[in-house]
Amino acid sequence: MKKKLMYQLFHLLSTKNLKETGDGTLFSGGSNVYGQLGRATKDLGLGPVDIRFRPITIASGLRHSLAVCNNPSSEATQDATSVVSRGWNQSSQLGREGPTEIPQVVEGLAGEIPVSVSCGRAHSLTLTAKKEVWAWGSGRNGRLGLGSSADEVEPVLVEYLEGSEVIQAVAVLDHSLVLVAE
Repeated sequence: MKKKLMYQLFHLLSTKNLKETGDGTLFSGGSNVYGQLGRATKDLGLGPVDIRFRPITIASGLRHSLAVCNNPSSEATQDATSVVSRGWNQSSQLGREGPTEIPQVVEGLAGEIPVSVSCGRAHSLTLTAKKEVWAWGSGRNGRLGLGSSADEVEPVLVEYLEGSEVIQAVAVLDHSLVLVAE
């Protein structure tokens, strides 16, 4: 394992943790029963995540994980980013279909520039460079902020916040919190 870390990002939840080193290598450790560690193996020890993009920021939920990553294949801008998801997808909290244990891009955010992500138990949020919040996954009890309890398979813009300058969006176990500027 790398001895010199330029910076570290930690997010601990249950028996899982993710750690990013200054060179962009993402490590994960703990239970990988649902593929939430983003590794092909079920090893419990700390190991590198099988991801083809460079992570910028990471988040972990109960059984799924998200990362905002640089997207070098994008021709739109050098600052182009994508959300990459992996893990349990029972309520569509990955925002995509396909293999759940392999980190893959959430295509429903094409054209957006995600800057942060957050995971609840069965839902996910991202904040974009335009200060907009997108939500997907389980809508139970209105946790997505869309005015219904419907599940959303792909990211949906939280229109209620239109015109607000969102500073932070956080998905918690079964609810969401959004901080806006005055």
